[in-house]
Amino acid sequence: MNSPGVDAVRSAMPIVRNAVVLSRRRPASRRVRGFTLIEIIVSFAILALGLGLAMQIATGAMRNAKRAAERTEAALYAKSLLDSAGVGERLEEGESSGDFGDDYRWTLSVTKHEIEQEGPSPIDPSMSPVQLYRLELRVEWGERKQAQEARFVTLRALTPDPNG
Repeated sequence: MNSPGVDAVRSAMPIVRNAVVLSRRRPASRRVRGFTLIEIIVSFAILALGLGLAMQIATGAMRNAKRAAERTEAALYAKSLLDSAGVGERLEEGESSGDFGDDYRWTLSVTKHEIEQEGPSPIDPSMSPVQLYRLELRVEWGERKQAQEARFVTLRALTPDPNG
């Protein structure tokens, strides 16, 4: 007793009688071959060169990132020192020096700054309500043989010293 669904499936299947499965073998001349030893050696050499180049690029990028971080730290120290110069005490012409921590050294030079005038001026510079001072800060870091350096220059306006 066959159900109508099974008969439908059987009628859809092709009838195969005495089927023999033959394996297909390619002739020896048409066989797919693997890589030769020389091809493998060349590919490893190319891979080694590529990895070496990638390592050099990564090392250079890390070196540049370290230099940028050091320069940023020097700039932050310089900004802090220049912002506090003349606060709480009057600026005096001359040089001073010191260090920030173990690695950073600084030298601050303070000089009066005269404005260059073109032609005659109706204003007498000695009667100016402010005096300009030029602050030049040099920050060094690293070993003395290979020290890095950054220079920062700004002007500071002060009222003239009534005692001077």
